[in-house]
Amino acid sequence: MAISETALLLAGFVLAHAAWSVSDDPELLVPLAIVERSGQRELMRFEADTQSEAVAHGKDKMAALGNDVDDWAFAREGLANENGEKVDVISLDIGVKGSTQRITLIQRFEPYAKRHHFRLLGEPGVLIDGRLQDPTKVKDILATVRRGVAQHSKAAALWDGWHKP
Repeated sequence: MAISETALLLAGFVLAHAAWSVSDDPELLVPLAIVERSGQRELMRFEADTQSEAVAHGKDKMAALGNDVDDWAFAREGLANENGEKVDVISLDIGVKGSTQRITLIQRFEPYAKRHHFRLLGEPGVLIDGRLQDPTKVKDILATVRRGVAQHSKAAALWDGWHKP
């Protein structure tokens, strides 16, 4: 089963919310998810003593949802290894009722705490079942995610500015 348009729109909205949450805050993003049931969205936050515990709790909760929700998107902040250097990222897992396929978006960013200025670095990377996809082959996915970003009342107006140097 291919990822649904509604799941990708939700993912864009959650990515926008996560970016907006960290855009002017030096603290780590509290891992969050939005689940959708019958057109209704519910926000969940996962707080714990450590970031790794909060992320693990969020992942466990998403796995436990099974077929109880139509779509879900789970975002957290972390570091990715890029050419031997650590890069700040927002990682976002997407799930769809009845599908075992997993899509993850990886949005690189420069945190507010670094220079008192927040920046998004490039377009999100798209992993399907753990494999990074060629950007030319996921243009439609990213276009739909971007439409989801545009649904966020706060972040939509800031998104393009966050991409500028």
